[in-house]
Amino acid sequence: MKVNKSKSLFLFLLLGLLFRLSIAYFQYSGDVRNHIAWGEGMLSGMFGFFDQKFAGFNDPNYPPLTIILFGLSSWLYQIFGKLVSFLNQTIPIFPSKLVFLMPTLNMKALFLKLPSIFADIGIAWTIYHLTSSKKETIKKLVVGLFLFNPAVIYLSTVWGQIESIPILFLLLSLLALKKNKSSSKISSQNFYLSHLFFILAALSKQTALWLLPVFIVLWLKNKPLKIFLQGLFLQVIVFVLLYLPFTHSLIKPFVLYLQTLAGSSTLASEAVWNIWHFIYPPSTQDSTLLLGLSIRLWSILLILLSIAFIIIKFSKNKLTLYQSLFWLSLAAFFLQTRVHEKHLFPALVFFILDYRPSLSRTIGFLFLTFYHLSNLYWTLGLPFV
Repeated sequence: MKVNKSKSLFLFLLLGLLFRLSIAYFQYSGDVRNHIAWGEGMLSGMFGFFDQKFAGFNDPNYPPLTIILFGLSSWLYQIFGKLVSFLNQTIPIFPSKLVFLMPTLNMKALFLKLPSIFADIGIAWTIYHLTSSKKETIKKLVVGLFLFNPAVIYLSTVWGQIESIPILFLLLSLLALKKNKSSSKISSQNFYLSHLFFILAALSKQTALWLLPVFIVLWLKNKPLKIFLQGLFLQVIVFVLLYLPFTHSLIKPFVLYLQTLAGSSTLASEAVWNIWHFIYPPSTQDSTLLLGLSIRLWSILLILLSIAFIIIKFSKNKLTLYQSLFWLSLAAFFLQTRVHEKHLFPALVFFILDYRPSLSRTIGFLFLTFYHLSNLYWTLGLPFV
């Protein structure tokens, strides 16, 4: 029976992967051009990468793990291109049209989407193992709600955004803390593994830090303060080590990371349907005063109050883990300035993780998916029609 379950899950995931690969070539967002430039730049040399200027492209604003993934994707593209050329010259029946597709920007974009596409499949796998339901049909349903979700596919496979990568590491961090049936305690090894996956999430994209308060409470619930601090120390070590090839410094990694936390924009709402979008006109700076305080300061106060409320509820077991992560993700999206439309993605994932078949939850899922997809398409409608 276990073999059959594993086989059916594998086929399910394979179908999701093949569908993504079949449509990934045709469209991409402008951000992927940055990813291509950064990936090629990393292959030219890691040291000093974050100090480089890429003419016609944005300065690198993602942490090192994502930059490394871009570099590996660019390297894979080059290897695959050489392989296609070799096969075309060696085997007469090899499809020659593929040779003409390889140099296109769309093909480069496809390879730069691969980390996000495979992260989608990894998320689906972790959802299967993290969902609280023991019924196989429900577990497969929940996996399907994510794997074939139009908003998810649109974001990672059509646009080519990287939101799936940090979420995969966050879910792996949770999976490391999942108790086995034979044990009521988390082993120290799994506890440290949870810390490792979390810092990998933060080194993929800074938005992972939004969920840190819930993770801190979760870690403290499972291990004494001493072990918790050891886990944080492990995170610091991994943080520095991943930056080291780029900086050759123990201090500069923290400086570089802190510089990116302010965000790439100072707008109250940049193409994102949150509360500031519906209150203020487009292009409103978040330095604009509201009742004597800047919009930015109001957003920080609101998110801090939300964090405090959610953490208190979670600490007292009045909110489940997935509910806490969902509400915190939702608060980060709707209350903060300088967020983007893609930042609703974590809330959708945690809602799916907590999904159980019922009319209210189904309506909530459909609404959240439609809202997220509509905001994405409103910002950048692909295909261009």
